[in-house]
Order: sequence, then C-alpha cells, then structure tokens
Amino acid sequence: MSPRSAAPHADAVPFPTRPAVWGLPWEPRRQRAGVLNLKSCELRHPAAAELVSAAAHRLGTADLMYYPYQQKLVTALADLHGHDPSGILLTAGSDSAVGLVVDALATGGGSLVLHEPAFESWRYYAALRAVPVVGCAALETGASRLDLAALHRTMADHPPAVVVVTNPASPSGLALSPAQMAETAERARRAGHLLVVDECYGAFCGITHVPLVASSPHLLVLHSYSKTFGLAGARIASVFGSPALVSYLSRFRPDSTVSSTALALLHTLIGNVDGFTDVWRDVRAIRADFAREVLAAHPEWTALDPGGNFVTFRTGDRALPLRMARHLDSHGVRIRPLDDVPGLEGCLRVSLADAPTMRKVAALMNDPVALR
Repeated sequence: MSPRSAAPHADAVPFPTRPAVWGLPWEPRRQRAGVLNLKSCELRHPAAAELVSAAAHRLGTADLMYYPYQQKLVTALADLHGHDPSGILLTAGSDSAVGLVVDALATGGGSLVLHEPAFESWRYYAALRAVPVVGCAALETGASRLDLAALHRTMADHPPAVVVVTNPASPSGLALSPAQMAETAERARRAGHLLVVDECYGAFCGITHVPLVASSPHLLVLHSYSKTFGLAGARIASVFGSPALVSYLSRFRPDSTVSSTALALLHTLIGNVDGFTDVWRDVRAIRADFAREVLAAHPEWTALDPGGNFVTFRTGDRALPLRMARHLDSHGVRIRPLDDVPGLEGCLRVSLADAPTMRKVAALMNDPVALR
C-alpha cells in the first residue's frame, strides 16, 4: 500500500476540516539508499562540501541550545547584497517565503498571476489558501526563449494582484534580461500589482534583482541559499523589499521558524563568498562540459541556456524523457522528466554534481540502450 493511499481522510479527524485540502497531493520526502539524486538541484560540489563542513565545525553550543537572533546575519546580508537591512526578511527556505507571500499578500480577495512554468509551490500554497491563480505561458513548445507577452497582457487587464516571475526560470533554466525585468517591474507599478521575483538560481548565471528594489516599492525578491550556498538541509532564504513592506510581512513572524543553526551556518559561509564564487564558476564549466558531451551523442537534442546548477535538454520526443529517467534510475541515478510540463514537453532536467560524476552520467545517457 502506498503512503498516499494509506493516509487518513476527513472522516478520521474528529473536528471539521477543509475538504479541498484533503484533495491536495502530498508525500514526505523519501530517501533511497544508494541513489544519486540529480533531480532536486542540490549543490553537489566538493569545494562547497568542504566549505559547509568547515562552517558546521564552527557551530557552538549556543547555536543549538538558544533562541535565534538575526541582527548580525541581516547586517552581513545587507553588505553582501547592497540592500537596506530593514528591507531584509529571513525565512525557513524559499517554500516558507512562498507561503508567507501567499498568506500575507494574496489572500483576502486577492489573486496570484504566475509566469509559468514556475516552482510548483506557488500553485500548491495558492490552492491551500483558496487563492485564485491566473497562469500566463512563458514558453511555447519547442521555444528556446521566455516570452513575456501573455504576462504583460494579463497585467494590463487584471485587477491588482501578486505577480510572480522566476528568473532564471525553473525548470527550464532560461533567463530574462535585466532590461526585460525592469520593464516588467514598471508595468507592474503602473497597473498596481505587486511583482515578486524568485531568483533561486541567479548566482549560477550572475543574475540578481535586488538592486531594483531600492526604486521599486511594489517589488519583492526571493533569494534562496539552498542551491547557491549548499544549505538545502538548513532551510534558509531571504526576502528583499521596501522597509515598509518587510515590516508588514514581519508581522507574520517568519523569524520564529529560522533556526540559530541555519543563521550561524549562513553567516560563516557568506564570509567566504569568494570561495563560493569559484564554486559557481566551476558549476558553469561542469555544465558546459556535460551538455557538450551529451549533445555530441544526441545531435538532435538542444540544451536550454543559461541554466542553473542543472541542464535542461529538449529531446524532441515526448516519450523519451520518461524512458531516460527509468534507464538512469536502473543505474542508481535520479533525474526529472519534464514531459508533463507545458512548454517543456519532450524535455528532461539533470542537476549537476562534480565533473567525474557527470562524465559517468553522460556515458549512461549516451548508451544506446537508454533510447529503447
């Protein structure tokens, strides 16, 4: 019996619950022994592992026993990102930030406008809070560039809403230019929308939207440290906005969910940002080498650029991603087929590990058996 089918239902709870919530898909994360996870885009790089290990060894008893105080880290993040510390809010990972934005800004008669495909958590939290969602296609099937036309039309015609753009996009890895983002922010201002930009993979492409916030009080930027600083297990992210907007969001108390351990780890790691800059540069090199090796064996495929710490391949065959995923799974490697994602039909995404590992993965993908 699967975990989902074994789960209790509304009639097993002796108190009124919301029927719509029971219909939402949910399963806990499950670890499979001996499987290399190249689906979740965790930062798998030996130099990053050394930096995180060194930071972990510097943890003290106080980082485990006592309540967290954020001021020191917020000041350091203000210096790192060049932003007013009163406009920085910490959350327990980007999923927590997404839930916060939906709770605080999209409920109570509001709505959510999504440039899609986007992170699944936006639609999930909107459904959980019964917030209406308007999806705007960012990518036509077979396209290699993101399109803003549908989003801009919706923004012009729609009542004030929370508008969400992920840049670089997930799971495609495609990116919008600074000029395109500045134009979108201005359109949002004119139409009375709040624009939220999720830049989870920005460091791998040299992209940040935080400088836009200083002149855009209608803009929020979500910045996760899970991918870029190897802290997926620590769960910590930042929300950047105007001091007034961050003050409002603070009333929802996200600070109470961020641990002292996560604060201490990130504070140590950003003190060695040069080391991570080298890691991000090497990830880009590993990405280029891996894509080149796979494309040499599959010249009919394309790799979507610039990407994050992953490569999204467009294969041109709607059925192939699932076959490839099963082939790699049989060899202990987990990837993400994207055949069910609008605009990414026939695509698959492989997140990156160290160079020797990616050469082995490329060899598995280039095995003729994988295409049968």
